[in-house]
Amino acid sequence: MTVQKSGPLQSLAKTDLTLPELKLLDVYLARIDSHDPEKRTVIIEKGELERVLCVTRILKDDLNKRLRNLFQIVEIEDATKPDGFKIISLFEEAEAVPDGNGLWKITLTCTPSAREYIFNIEDLGYLRYRLKNVIELKSRYSYVLFLYLENNRFRKSWEIKLDDLKELLKCKATRYNQFKFFNAEILKKCHNELNEKTDCHFDYEPLTYSHG
Repeated sequence: MTVQKSGPLQSLAKTDLTLPELKLLDVYLARIDSHDPEKRTVIIEKGELERVLCVTRILKDDLNKRLRNLFQIVEIEDATKPDGFKIISLFEEAEAVPDGNGLWKITLTCTPSAREYIFNIEDLGYLRYRLKNVIELKSRYSYVLFLYLENNRFRKSWEIKLDDLKELLKCKATRYNQFKFFNAEILKKCHNELNEKTDCHFDYEPLTYSHG
């Protein structure tokens, strides 16, 4: 299955949504027909959610928490509103029904306000990637870096400032002010996970510039 995610929806990686919640959104996006905004409801069949979240069983309370977090109000970065901002709710209804083995069947319906960022997104700009590329990821850092790399794949090779990369990944801990910790605990782990679990393979090297 293929995910088509508009630029504004990609900005949700900057919010407090967790990796499981971002994956849930991806499953929804992979299920809809992006050219049929009247069909806002998606059914996630039994066992599919468990595969996406890499677990054998999801407890009711945990699933309830994940779905509720998807229903929170989020800020969307919309390039058509450069001097303002837009706050929306992504979903208006969710239904979760377990079978005898504890596997969940989920029904999700997006809100009318989210529809413009989910359907007919050609004018917004969007990223296409295979759902299986993100299913096995265990690190939210890897997920965010994957989106960044896929968006820039056409460039083949480029530079990014270290501070900008840390901001992208939301690495705010003081210890990451030292590159050796950021590299060992974040970048190397992302590098290994993406190269192992996705078709987004990359290499990187730190650059130093002399002043004067």
